[in-house]
Amino acid sequence: MTAEREKVVLITYPEQHIIKEAIALATTAGYNVVDVLTQRYLKRAKYGLGKGKLEELISIIEKQQIDKVIFDETIRSTQAYNLAKVLKKEIIDRERLILQIFTKHALTREAKLQIKLAEQRYELVRAKDKVRLEKMGEQPGFFGLGEYEVDVYINQIKRQIGSLNRKLIKIRQQRKVQRTQREEKGIPLVSLSGYTGAGKTSLFNFLTGENLPVSERIFTTLRTTTRRVLGGKDVLISDTVGFIRKIPPYMIEAFKSTLEELKFADVVLLIVDISEPIEEVKRKYVTSLNILQELGIEISDVVIVLNKQDLVSENKIGEVEEYFRGEKLDYFVVVSSKTGYGIDELLKMIKFKIGEERKEYAIEYSIIPLISNNLDWLKQYSKTKTTKLENYLLLEVIARKTVLKRFEAYLEYARRNICTQAGTSNRT
Repeated sequence: MTAEREKVVLITYPEQHIIKEAIALATTAGYNVVDVLTQRYLKRAKYGLGKGKLEELISIIEKQQIDKVIFDETIRSTQAYNLAKVLKKEIIDRERLILQIFTKHALTREAKLQIKLAEQRYELVRAKDKVRLEKMGEQPGFFGLGEYEVDVYINQIKRQIGSLNRKLIKIRQQRKVQRTQREEKGIPLVSLSGYTGAGKTSLFNFLTGENLPVSERIFTTLRTTTRRVLGGKDVLISDTVGFIRKIPPYMIEAFKSTLEELKFADVVLLIVDISEPIEEVKRKYVTSLNILQELGIEISDVVIVLNKQDLVSENKIGEVEEYFRGEKLDYFVVVSSKTGYGIDELLKMIKFKIGEERKEYAIEYSIIPLISNNLDWLKQYSKTKTTKLENYLLLEVIARKTVLKRFEAYLEYARRNICTQAGTSNRT
């Protein structure tokens, strides 16, 4: 028999798109949203709410027999304490709610470690307030701290963060080995990104023939899954965690080992759900693009995939395309991961982005001993013409962009080493 879901009242902003997303978050976390209370400003000093709204909230809790209160904003420990003291109910803020969803959907060891790290960072920010409130003695044990002093509690959290970081570094190193093997073989990687619920996993399944779980709920994907594109022997594609509005930097940092796959991809597909109202399409696109830029991803490596064509009219498609043309984007395509519409065009676009390119490199003779193995590797995966000139070796190379990018990284590393050695030599 399925356990009855806890009844909650949701406090959020009055804009419809924000209400919709907040309800989706609460529902995904397993709560039953029985009422929504809105206010334009949710950061008032004592309770986050004004006096009138607080009285309205008390009335809702009494009439609806509410179990918990969800506050769709980041609030301080003192505000949560003040609210809980008045309402006699547990307060869950937006960040804690997202962490609960992550915990619910974490299946892999890496995802579980990342969530624990995010939870500890969440606690660290609130540690001083929590200890101070505990020592006030008004409600002993409310935060479950016992007789901790501030420095003891904070140091305990920091030790846990350090331990979790070390474990995640090992996982990143393992992934780096796998990535190096892929790059040495010259196999390009395409990574999917986008706002949660945009249809990334559905597109991944269509392109690869996989059957990963797809849900209307938020954050069903918390791990990176990599497969070959269906019918293609030389392209890998990976699905990863979705983005969301107002995700705090420490959560992005905690999921670094998952999200960094985007940074090392040859092409990043930014999936956008065009079945939503146009303002929502724009808003979620901008949020996703900002996160990609925070991760250090070049816009030139991004293809915008306008998904869910099967749910919209031709007029709506024209309106969306007009917006993206106005953004001065060269690479965007309308698709449906349900019917396959536009998939051939998307694959052509991917092949173009990772296709062959001709480049010339002037290689100083002084660094050739450092890159001799890399030159052998380059010749294996490209068409290379070598010309010996007086001061340098001229390489004329035709290769896939992923191969050229890898060789350029080798070259830059060798040149930095030469400069470092030269500097050390001059000082001695």
